[in-house]
Amino acid sequence: MRPKMIVNPVSGQHTAYKTKASVIAYMKKKYALHDRDIFYTSKENNDLGNSFFEDCDSLVVAGGDGTLHYAINTMKNLGLDIPLAYLPTGTVNDFGNALKLPRSYEGFTRMLEKGMTKKIDIGLAGNEYFHYVVAGGAMNSISYTTNQMLKNVIGDKAYYLSALPKLPQILSGTHIKIECDQIEQEHDALLYLVSKSAIIGGIEGILPDAKMDDGQLHVLVIQKKSWFNTLQLLLDIKNGRHLDRSDVLYFTTKRLRITQYGDDIAKVGIDGEMHHNGLMDIEVIPRGLTMIVPCSSDVA
Repeated sequence: MRPKMIVNPVSGQHTAYKTKASVIAYMKKKYALHDRDIFYTSKENNDLGNSFFEDCDSLVVAGGDGTLHYAINTMKNLGLDIPLAYLPTGTVNDFGNALKLPRSYEGFTRMLEKGMTKKIDIGLAGNEYFHYVVAGGAMNSISYTTNQMLKNVIGDKAYYLSALPKLPQILSGTHIKIECDQIEQEHDALLYLVSKSAIIGGIEGILPDAKMDDGQLHVLVIQKKSWFNTLQLLLDIKNGRHLDRSDVLYFTTKRLRITQYGDDIAKVGIDGEMHHNGLMDIEVIPRGLTMIVPCSSDVA
Protein backbone atom coordinates (compact mmCIF):
# COMPACT_ATOMS: atom_id res chain seq x y z
CA MET A 1 0.00 0.00 0.00
CA ARG A 2 1.42 3.38 -1.09
CA PRO A 3 -1.06 5.93 0.23
CA LYS A 4 -1.18 9.70 0.19
CA MET A 5 -3.36 12.04 2.25
CA ILE A 6 -5.71 14.99 1.82
CA VAL A 7 -6.39 16.71 5.15
CA ASN A 8 -8.60 19.58 6.24
CA PRO A 9 -6.57 21.15 9.08
CA VAL A 10 -9.54 23.00 10.64
CA SER A 11 -12.39 20.48 10.43
CA GLY A 12 -13.94 19.08 13.59
CA GLN A 13 -14.00 19.51 17.35
CA HIS A 14 -11.18 18.87 19.84
CA THR A 15 -11.32 15.06 19.72
CA ALA A 16 -11.24 15.11 15.91
CA TYR A 17 -8.11 17.30 15.92
CA LYS A 18 -6.33 14.79 18.14
CA THR A 19 -7.44 11.86 16.00
CA LYS A 20 -6.24 13.55 12.81
CA ALA A 21 -2.85 14.25 14.33
CA SER A 22 -2.53 10.66 15.52
CA VAL A 23 -3.51 9.25 12.12
CA ILE A 24 -1.00 11.51 10.33
CA ALA A 25 1.75 10.34 12.69
CA TYR A 26 0.70 6.72 12.09
CA MET A 27 0.76 7.19 8.30
CA LYS A 28 4.24 8.69 8.43
CA LYS A 29 5.57 5.84 10.54
CA LYS A 30 3.69 2.91 8.95
CA TYR A 31 3.88 3.96 5.29
CA ALA A 32 6.89 6.31 5.33
CA LEU A 33 4.82 9.29 4.20
CA HIS A 34 6.74 12.52 3.68
CA ASP A 35 5.29 15.99 4.14
CA ARG A 36 5.01 16.28 0.34
CA ASP A 37 2.63 13.29 0.41
CA ILE A 38 0.12 15.16 2.58
CA PHE A 39 -2.02 17.89 1.00
CA TYR A 40 -3.67 20.38 3.40
CA THR A 41 -6.77 22.02 2.00
CA SER A 42 -7.46 25.75 2.25
CA LYS A 43 -9.27 28.42 0.26
CA GLU A 44 -5.95 29.52 -1.23
CA ASN A 45 -4.60 26.02 -1.85
CA ASN A 46 -6.92 23.85 -3.91
CA ASP A 47 -4.97 22.77 -6.98
CA LEU A 48 -3.86 19.15 -7.16
CA GLY A 49 -2.55 17.61 -10.36
CA ASN A 50 -1.42 14.21 -11.57
CA SER A 51 2.02 14.66 -10.05
CA PHE A 52 0.62 14.38 -6.51
CA PHE A 53 -0.83 10.94 -7.29
CA GLU A 54 2.31 9.47 -8.84
CA ASP A 55 3.21 6.14 -7.17
CA CYS A 56 -0.04 6.36 -5.18
CA ASP A 57 -2.38 3.38 -4.95
CA SER A 58 -4.77 4.66 -2.26
CA LEU A 59 -5.91 7.94 -0.73
CA VAL A 60 -6.66 8.79 2.90
CA VAL A 61 -8.97 11.78 3.39
CA ALA A 62 -9.44 13.42 6.80
CA GLY A 63 -12.03 16.17 7.10
CA GLY A 64 -15.70 16.92 6.61
CA ASP A 65 -17.99 16.40 3.62
CA GLY A 66 -16.46 19.37 1.79
CA THR A 67 -12.99 17.84 2.02
CA LEU A 68 -14.23 14.48 0.76
CA HIS A 69 -16.13 16.22 -2.04
CA TYR A 70 -12.93 17.98 -3.12
CA ALA A 71 -10.92 14.76 -3.04
CA ILE A 72 -13.46 12.79 -5.08
CA ASN A 73 -13.83 15.49 -7.72
CA THR A 74 -10.05 15.79 -7.98
CA MET A 75 -9.67 12.05 -8.56
CA LYS A 76 -12.57 11.74 -11.00
CA ASN A 77 -11.44 14.75 -13.03
CA LEU A 78 -7.98 13.17 -13.30
CA GLY A 79 -9.50 9.87 -14.37
CA LEU A 80 -8.35 8.04 -11.23
CA ASP A 81 -10.11 5.16 -9.48
CA ILE A 82 -8.04 4.29 -6.44
CA PRO A 83 -9.39 3.10 -3.06
CA LEU A 84 -10.29 5.95 -0.72
CA ALA A 85 -10.25 5.75 3.09
CA TYR A 86 -12.26 8.48 4.78
CA LEU A 87 -11.76 9.68 8.37
CA PRO A 88 -14.87 11.80 9.14
CA THR A 89 -13.99 14.81 11.30
CA GLY A 90 -16.84 17.18 10.41
CA THR A 91 -19.77 18.30 12.54
CA VAL A 92 -22.49 15.84 11.49
CA ASN A 93 -20.70 13.24 9.30
CA ASP A 94 -23.79 11.72 7.66
CA PHE A 95 -21.85 9.97 4.89
CA GLY A 96 -19.44 8.39 7.35
CA ASN A 97 -22.31 7.27 9.57
CA ALA A 98 -24.19 5.77 6.63
CA LEU A 99 -21.15 3.62 5.77
CA LYS A 100 -20.40 2.98 9.46
CA LEU A 101 -16.88 4.37 9.04
CA PRO A 102 -14.77 4.52 12.21
CA ARG A 103 -13.96 7.91 13.74
CA SER A 104 -11.48 6.72 16.36
CA TYR A 105 -7.76 6.31 15.80
CA GLU A 106 -7.88 2.62 16.70
CA GLY A 107 -10.85 1.84 14.47
CA PHE A 108 -9.55 3.81 11.51
CA THR A 109 -6.05 2.36 11.53
CA ARG A 110 -7.49 -1.15 11.93
CA MET A 111 -9.65 -0.51 8.85
CA LEU A 112 -6.59 0.61 6.88
CA GLU A 113 -4.60 -2.45 7.85
CA LYS A 114 -7.36 -4.86 6.77
CA GLY A 115 -7.90 -2.97 3.50
CA MET A 116 -11.41 -4.21 2.74
CA THR A 117 -13.01 -2.28 -0.16
CA LYS A 118 -16.56 -1.65 -1.36
CA LYS A 119 -17.80 -0.13 -4.62
CA ILE A 120 -20.47 2.52 -4.06
CA ASP A 121 -22.48 4.80 -6.33
CA ILE A 122 -21.84 8.50 -6.66
CA GLY A 123 -23.80 11.23 -8.39
CA LEU A 124 -23.05 13.81 -11.06
CA ALA A 125 -24.76 17.22 -10.81
CA GLY A 126 -23.91 19.24 -13.90
CA ASN A 127 -20.16 18.70 -14.16
CA GLU A 128 -19.62 18.13 -10.44
CA TYR A 129 -19.53 14.78 -8.68
CA PHE A 130 -21.20 14.27 -5.32
CA HIS A 131 -20.87 11.44 -2.82
CA TYR A 132 -23.66 12.46 -0.50
CA VAL A 133 -26.44 14.89 -1.40
CA VAL A 134 -27.77 17.66 -3.59
CA ALA A 135 -30.07 19.84 -1.48
CA GLY A 136 -32.09 22.99 -2.09
CA GLY A 137 -34.97 25.03 -0.82
CA ALA A 138 -35.21 27.63 1.92
CA MET A 139 -34.54 25.13 4.73
CA ASN A 140 -31.22 24.27 3.11
CA SER A 141 -29.97 27.82 3.81
CA ILE A 142 -29.38 26.86 7.47
CA SER A 143 -26.15 25.05 6.68
CA TYR A 144 -24.71 28.11 4.94
CA THR A 145 -25.45 30.56 7.74
CA THR A 146 -24.18 28.56 10.69
CA ASN A 147 -20.95 29.95 12.09
CA GLN A 148 -18.06 27.47 11.82
CA MET A 149 -16.73 28.28 15.29
CA LEU A 150 -20.19 27.69 16.76
CA LYS A 151 -20.37 24.34 14.95
CA ASN A 152 -16.97 23.35 16.32
CA VAL A 153 -17.97 24.24 19.88
CA ILE A 154 -21.48 22.79 20.17
CA GLY A 155 -21.70 20.47 17.17
CA ASP A 156 -24.94 19.84 15.27
CA LYS A 157 -27.01 21.81 17.81
CA ALA A 158 -25.59 24.92 16.16
CA TYR A 159 -27.82 24.29 13.15
CA TYR A 160 -30.97 24.44 15.28
CA LEU A 161 -29.87 27.65 17.03
CA SER A 162 -29.05 29.21 13.67
CA ALA A 163 -32.51 28.37 12.33
CA LEU A 164 -34.60 30.05 15.02
CA PRO A 165 -34.36 33.70 13.88
CA LYS A 166 -34.84 32.67 10.25
CA LEU A 167 -38.02 30.60 10.61
CA PRO A 168 -40.28 32.96 8.60
CA GLN A 169 -37.84 32.90 5.67
CA ILE A 170 -37.24 29.16 5.96
CA LEU A 171 -40.97 28.38 5.92
CA SER A 172 -41.66 30.64 2.92
CA GLY A 173 -40.82 27.93 0.39
CA THR A 174 -38.92 27.90 -2.90
CA HIS A 175 -40.52 27.28 -6.29
CA ILE A 176 -39.00 24.32 -8.14
CA LYS A 177 -39.69 22.19 -11.21
CA ILE A 178 -38.74 18.51 -11.30
CA GLU A 179 -38.43 16.58 -14.56
CA CYS A 180 -37.53 12.91 -15.07
CA ASP A 181 -38.86 9.82 -16.82
CA GLN A 182 -41.49 9.24 -14.14
CA ILE A 183 -42.82 12.73 -13.41
CA GLU A 184 -42.87 16.38 -14.40
CA GLN A 185 -44.13 18.54 -11.51
CA GLU A 186 -43.77 21.97 -9.94
CA HIS A 187 -43.83 22.60 -6.19
CA ASP A 188 -43.28 25.27 -3.58
CA ALA A 189 -40.69 23.36 -1.58
CA LEU A 190 -39.35 23.89 1.90
CA LEU A 191 -36.61 21.40 1.10
CA TYR A 192 -35.60 18.96 -1.58
CA LEU A 193 -32.96 16.25 -1.40
CA VAL A 194 -31.30 14.07 -4.02
CA SER A 195 -29.13 11.56 -2.24
CA LYS A 196 -27.66 8.09 -1.81
CA SER A 197 -27.69 8.21 1.99
CA ALA A 198 -30.42 7.19 4.42
CA ILE A 199 -28.96 9.69 6.93
CA ILE A 200 -29.11 13.41 6.14
CA GLY A 201 -28.64 16.31 8.54
CA GLY A 202 -28.13 13.85 11.36
CA ILE A 203 -31.63 12.42 10.80
CA GLU A 204 -31.50 8.66 10.28
CA GLY A 205 -34.18 7.28 7.99
CA ILE A 206 -35.16 10.51 6.24
CA LEU A 207 -34.60 8.52 3.03
CA PRO A 208 -35.21 5.11 4.57
CA ASP A 209 -34.76 3.00 1.44
CA ALA A 210 -31.59 4.72 0.21
CA LYS A 211 -28.51 2.57 -0.25
CA MET A 212 -25.03 3.46 -1.38
CA ASP A 213 -24.95 0.78 -4.07
CA ASP A 214 -28.48 0.37 -5.43
CA GLY A 215 -27.89 2.30 -8.67
CA GLN A 216 -30.62 4.83 -7.89
CA LEU A 217 -30.96 8.45 -6.82
CA HIS A 218 -33.43 8.90 -3.97
CA VAL A 219 -35.44 12.11 -4.22
CA LEU A 220 -37.44 13.73 -1.42
CA VAL A 221 -39.44 16.98 -1.73
CA ILE A 222 -41.06 18.59 1.32
CA GLN A 223 -43.79 20.93 0.12
CA LYS A 224 -44.77 24.24 1.69
CA LYS A 225 -47.89 24.11 3.86
CA SER A 226 -49.08 25.88 7.03
CA TRP A 227 -46.81 26.40 10.04
CA PHE A 228 -48.81 23.86 12.04
CA ASN A 229 -48.60 21.34 9.22
CA THR A 230 -44.82 21.80 9.05
CA LEU A 231 -44.45 21.20 12.78
CA GLN A 232 -46.44 17.98 12.45
CA LEU A 233 -44.26 17.01 9.49
CA LEU A 234 -41.11 17.38 11.59
CA LEU A 235 -42.59 15.04 14.18
CA ASP A 236 -43.51 12.54 11.46
CA ILE A 237 -39.94 12.65 10.11
CA LYS A 238 -38.62 11.95 13.60
CA ASN A 239 -41.00 9.00 13.94
CA GLY A 240 -40.42 7.68 10.39
CA ARG A 241 -43.96 8.36 9.15
CA HIS A 242 -43.27 11.18 6.71
CA LEU A 243 -43.30 9.25 3.41
CA ASP A 244 -47.05 8.61 3.67
CA ARG A 245 -47.91 12.32 3.84
CA SER A 246 -49.56 14.13 0.93
CA ASP A 247 -47.11 17.04 1.23
CA VAL A 248 -44.07 14.78 0.80
CA LEU A 249 -42.95 13.55 -2.61
CA TYR A 250 -40.56 10.59 -2.65
CA PHE A 251 -39.31 8.58 -5.62
CA THR A 252 -36.21 6.98 -7.11
CA THR A 253 -34.68 7.61 -10.51
CA LYS A 254 -31.40 7.32 -12.38
CA ARG A 255 -31.46 10.90 -13.67
CA LEU A 256 -33.51 14.06 -13.29
CA ARG A 257 -33.52 17.79 -13.87
CA ILE A 258 -34.33 20.29 -11.12
CA THR A 259 -34.99 23.95 -11.84
CA GLN A 260 -35.05 26.26 -8.83
CA TYR A 261 -36.49 29.76 -9.16
CA GLY A 262 -36.08 32.97 -7.18
CA ASP A 263 -33.60 34.34 -4.64
CA ASP A 264 -32.85 30.92 -3.13
CA ILE A 265 -31.02 29.77 -6.27
CA ALA A 266 -27.83 30.58 -4.32
CA LYS A 267 -28.84 28.09 -1.64
CA VAL A 268 -28.38 24.96 -3.76
CA GLY A 269 -25.87 22.71 -2.02
CA ILE A 270 -23.75 19.89 -3.40
CA ASP A 271 -22.27 17.87 -0.54
CA GLY A 272 -22.79 20.94 1.65
CA GLU A 273 -20.96 23.35 -0.68
CA MET A 274 -23.00 26.33 -1.89
CA HIS A 275 -23.61 26.75 -5.63
CA HIS A 276 -25.20 29.50 -7.69
CA ASN A 277 -27.17 27.42 -10.15
CA GLY A 278 -30.91 27.44 -10.75
CA LEU A 279 -30.87 24.57 -13.27
CA MET A 280 -29.26 21.23 -12.53
CA ASP A 281 -29.13 17.95 -14.45
CA ILE A 282 -28.38 15.12 -12.03
CA GLU A 283 -27.54 11.46 -12.69
CA VAL A 284 -26.23 8.47 -10.79
CA ILE A 285 -22.82 6.93 -11.55
CA PRO A 286 -23.23 3.27 -10.47
CA ARG A 287 -20.25 1.87 -8.55
CA GLY A 288 -18.31 5.01 -9.34
CA LEU A 289 -16.18 5.09 -6.18
CA THR A 290 -14.06 2.51 -4.36
CA MET A 291 -14.15 2.99 -0.58
CA ILE A 292 -12.04 1.29 2.07
CA VAL A 293 -14.57 0.13 4.66
CA PRO A 294 -14.47 -1.72 7.98
CA CYS A 295 -15.09 -5.45 8.13
CA SER A 296 -18.56 -6.31 9.38
CA SER A 297 -17.04 -7.85 12.51
CA ASP A 298 -15.41 -4.51 13.35
CA VAL A 299 -18.64 -2.48 13.10
CA ALA A 300 -20.19 -1.91 16.51
